[in-house]
Parts: sequence; C-alpha cells; structure tokens
Amino acid sequence: MIKAVIFDMDGVIIDSEPLWEESEMDIFTKYGVPMNKEMCQDMKGRTTEEVVKHWYEIYPWENKSVQYVVDELNSATQKLILEKGMAMPGLYETLDFIKQMDYPIGLASSSRMELIQSVIKKLKIEKYFEVIHSAEYEPAGKPEPYVYATTANKMNILPEYCLAIEDSYLGLQSAKRAGMKTVAIPEKAIYDNPKFDIADYKIRRLDELIEMNIF
Repeated sequence: MIKAVIFDMDGVIIDSEPLWEESEMDIFTKYGVPMNKEMCQDMKGRTTEEVVKHWYEIYPWENKSVQYVVDELNSATQKLILEKGMAMPGLYETLDFIKQMDYPIGLASSSRMELIQSVIKKLKIEKYFEVIHSAEYEPAGKPEPYVYATTANKMNILPEYCLAIEDSYLGLQSAKRAGMKTVAIPEKAIYDNPKFDIADYKIRRLDELIEMNIF
C-alpha cells in the first residue's frame, strides 16, 4: 500500500541532467580529466562532492582544491539550470493528480539545498511538497539509503509505504535500500538498459503514473 510519493529532482522534476553533463564536461576537461558522456552517466545520482572527489582520486589536478572545484561545478550548473532548465513533461499534471489523491509528497535529491530551493521556486511548485531534503546533510549520497530514509522519517511514513521516482540507477539503489517501492524514468538513450529492471515500475513520462494502477 502506497501512502506517500518521494521525487528525485534532477532528471525527474527538472530536465537538468544534460546541463550537469555540460558543466562536468567543461570543468573537468579544464582540469585534465578526459570526460565523456559515459563517465557523466556513471556518476549520475551522486553528490557533487562525491563526483569531484572520485575524479580527483583518478586524475589528480594541481593548484585548485577539491572544494574549489565542487563550488565551481555547483555554481556553473546552477546558473545553467536557472537559465535553461525546464520542467519535465507531465510534471504539473502528475503533481496535481497525486495531491488530489491526498498523498503527501516529498523530495529527496543529491543536489545542494540551495539549488533545490532555486528549482522549486523557478518551477513554482512549492505548494506540493511536504518535505524537501538534500543528501548534503547525510553521511553519504546515493546509492546509500540515507537521503530517502530521512525524507520518509520527516514525513512520518515508513519507507515500505513510500513510492520513490528516480531517473538514475544509483538513485534507484538508494530508494530500494531504504525499503521503498520504485518507479524508474530513465532518459530515452538508456531506457532499455537492463540495470533499470531493479525498479518496480518503469515509465517514459511522469504522467504515465496517472493511468497506472499503483495508488
């Protein structure tokens, strides 16, 4: 029985994953990391701190600290998202449907709270969310379960009664480890990748949820 719905943000609420990739390709290449799209995909769902530390350990650069690059990447991506970011197709219809069904809605993201709040404000969706939580306040990001477990706890709902909506494999792992039912909404290029079979459901657009017998 589903009693609450928890959304990831990047790639689920806002079409920001290509913008993260753009920033990562630009910034990491500048520091000598031979970035490509596949490398970006492998890190999808992790916090910025985890991504930067990962590539620094493999391709250490000089002169700039890890924290400097973390801040640079966050700043560049936030600028792109606020300039170009668009709501994912079907977002408003899906949020309205869930709200009308009287299910509380949460958000559990690997992005920093500053960016989360900017996105929520940009899309004008503040009214829908009962709880908004960032992995920056947790000991580790996705695929560890902390951000989802804490979000459910703040909503006063057991994880097994929560439905998590994710676009990344690491995010799905996080929600599953927290004990939640999951919906995968992978980007088109990797929709058929079998790793997404760990999800309980898989969709191409958010508003497909409205027609499914989940709630």
